[in-house]
Amino acid sequence: MEIKVFKNKQNLKLKPAKLAVIDIGSNSIRMLIYEDFSSSRVPFFNEKAVCELGKNLDKSRKLHKSGVDYAQKVLKRFSEILNVSKIVNLKIIATAVLREATDAKPFVEYVENLFKKKIEILSGEEEAICSAEGVKIGFDNVDGLVADLGGGSLELARVENGLITNKTSLPLGVLRLINNPIVKKRNLSKYIKKLFKDEKWLSKKKFENLYLVGGTWRALFKLHLFQNKHPVHIIHQYSVNYETISSFLEKIASFNKAKLKTVEYISKSRTPYLPYSAIILDEIMNVTNPKNIICSISGIREGSLAKDYFKNIDNSQVFEKSLEYISKKRGDLGLTYKKYHEFIKPVFEGNEHFNEKLLNLACVLSHMDWGLGAFQKAELVFQETLNTPLLRLSHKERIQIALSCYWRYCSIKYNPKIEYLTFLNNNEIFSSKQVGAALRFAHSLTSISTIFLEEFKLYKRGNSVFLKIPAQHQEIISKQVTKRFKALARELFLEPRVLYSNS
Repeated sequence: MEIKVFKNKQNLKLKPAKLAVIDIGSNSIRMLIYEDFSSSRVPFFNEKAVCELGKNLDKSRKLHKSGVDYAQKVLKRFSEILNVSKIVNLKIIATAVLREATDAKPFVEYVENLFKKKIEILSGEEEAICSAEGVKIGFDNVDGLVADLGGGSLELARVENGLITNKTSLPLGVLRLINNPIVKKRNLSKYIKKLFKDEKWLSKKKFENLYLVGGTWRALFKLHLFQNKHPVHIIHQYSVNYETISSFLEKIASFNKAKLKTVEYISKSRTPYLPYSAIILDEIMNVTNPKNIICSISGIREGSLAKDYFKNIDNSQVFEKSLEYISKKRGDLGLTYKKYHEFIKPVFEGNEHFNEKLLNLACVLSHMDWGLGAFQKAELVFQETLNTPLLRLSHKERIQIALSCYWRYCSIKYNPKIEYLTFLNNNEIFSSKQVGAALRFAHSLTSISTIFLEEFKLYKRGNSVFLKIPAQHQEIISKQVTKRFKALARELFLEPRVLYSNS
């Protein structure tokens, strides 16, 4: 797929065009729009409609009539949104329902005429590949089993060292199961075991991680997140261990219709499928015995786009573009975050508790203050940072960065809510305080101009932290600068030393 760009009269590239993807599934149809997919994999438009195109597909082998009517209305609305927004870069994908329905051709023709775009109907294996590629977009160093549960099918893919080594597609979609004339909830486990038995690779090697993709599993994990009062209300990279989730799945699997009506926090369109998703997940866990079960919001749609956009781009380039994008969108200093990073970096080299990725992001995100008072700034920036629309951040990493940004704005003696601190060990908390103190100190130096960050040097030697400044700028060392330099030194457990140079 070619990325279109707008150009000015001098033929200079200004910005990539917006990009949309429509995913036509057995249960729902969704459209995502990205401002610049190569810079941010988080869409600014994300809308879903539960159309149930694949309802009773196993019985009739045809698209559900009312589902088709509703889907056409939804797609017409999506078409109008794209036209009004002047978005011409569009990809349309479809999965099990259009693969299997014997009467899919008229519907496909309707969609292709409406959008003037061919639908890419993915095979089961292509679905598995796209889902795995989507998870690779949302996580660092993916290693384990990717399981994508949709309305019509379940896709499984093993990822080892970033490579997809095994893949399969099974007829285990939640919409398919809930309408299956033969397979009922009471004998579903037996049915799943029989299907898994044919996939020898599943049981040959145990998996470190199990990555869950799909709306029903997101709903299941959202319910678990809220019931357990998890403070970070972000479903992406929400992670639980085998022991923690097992009893929860057993409880959800036993829910009848009356009990499902009492379920809070999640969409009512998802609740009927919860017991089925719990049983399927439990059987996958029994076969693969993963240590960590992790929810992913990036999957088939992101993966299908990644195949077009990221063929020859390495992870460092993707991260660099993401940093620049987020600094312009969420920070108030644009690319000057790089000056802050280069200034404080020498005192954090080799810090295993606050790595280079987190340090970069702390420098980017610590400037979202919007002109409030000091303590209000700290609270606001903490929440903004915690909820930053970046995919490749675990919940622990989000808390670390948010804490460093919090302490950038207020004294170390203040703390955010204690439940956040319980996710980190003492070293990680200390490192967040140190980064916050370093950013607070750097900001005191730049109250006149960030150019001083290029001329001053901050570094560690022995049991001291040094600030080296040109002699002609010694008037910059005000009482506030001195106070914050000493505070940084205390957090680093070092002695503060100021050196003046004539060069």
